[in-house]
Amino acid sequence: MTGEEPYADWESVAAQIPTPEVWLQLGDNEQYATAQSESGHVPASFEEQLRARPDLITEAYVYVVTVTGQQSIHWRDGGRGAEERTVTLAVQCRPGEACALAGRLPTVAF
Repeated sequence: MTGEEPYADWESVAAQIPTPEVWLQLGDNEQYATAQSESGHVPASFEEQLRARPDLITEAYVYVVTVTGQQSIHWRDGGRGAEERTVTLAVQCRPGEACALAGRLPTVAF
């Protein structure tokens, strides 16, 4: 997560984390997941806003990126499943610094 408090939307990320009770169930079943990203792109609506107000990006340097891929889930009894997933993230990429997650859309609060 970005260390810049005004741009870090912890709530949007925390909303994706299972509750402690669910973590216990996952552990009991020895469930684990892997993910493979297949593509990423900047949504057209974000590009449109950026063209209209290019000054906005130089304040926060937060970009919107949509990533598509596949999530695979495995259980101890040999069961497994997979599904296509798409997630849109807010990523802060300041010049000369490593990029950092700022939040998960559509709930990110900027």
